[in-house]
Amino acid sequence: MNLMESVLILTTLFTFIFVSTKSTGSGGVVYTRWGRKSCPTGAELLYEGITGGSHYTHSGGGANYVCLPKVPQYMSTTLPPKGPMLQINQMHGSEYQVFNDIFPGKHDHNVPCAVCYATNRIAKLMIPARIECPDSTWTMEYKGYLMADKYDHARNAAYECVDENPESIDGGEGNTDGALFYFTRSTCNGLPCPPYVNNRAITCVVCTKKQ
Repeated sequence: MNLMESVLILTTLFTFIFVSTKSTGSGGVVYTRWGRKSCPTGAELLYEGITGGSHYTHSGGGANYVCLPKVPQYMSTTLPPKGPMLQINQMHGSEYQVFNDIFPGKHDHNVPCAVCYATNRIAKLMIPARIECPDSTWTMEYKGYLMADKYDHARNAAYECVDENPESIDGGEGNTDGALFYFTRSTCNGLPCPPYVNNRAITCVVCTKKQ
């Protein structure tokens, strides 16, 4: 085989791989569906989980909610350091704190989550205060309400979009507190009213963009 034949074979092989990869629409995005145990139609469930985070009275620790798997895996059996100052961080479960009829019957219930994989997508987007995606090139994965910890709690939590039809963790109906989810209301203190409305629960939508 001479040099020209080798170059021709390599070029043909590269073209085949490129066209095959492009035509199959490989790739995708991963997102968390807060408040649900399953993924929307068209998305693959990577795992069903339990929402966790730092305790609402703690000023340290993580500021984000996390979707913990139902069955954990550990490595070291050595306990964290002990002493007069607990040199540890703590992971707690989470609860809905919903004193209204938006999520009826869900107050103090523990929050599930689902980690989802949407295939043939190139981007994901969470839009606060909207329940529609930007245009027809985007797919709505789910919509719901923008939630975080209470404004005067020690813990600052990142905003997350909780599904409009939330579920609960089986057996997690007790008042155990931990990381908490409160609705977020709009105020006219700096926000333009209208179109914003004072003391209205802020919505959200999670969208993915097709290839």
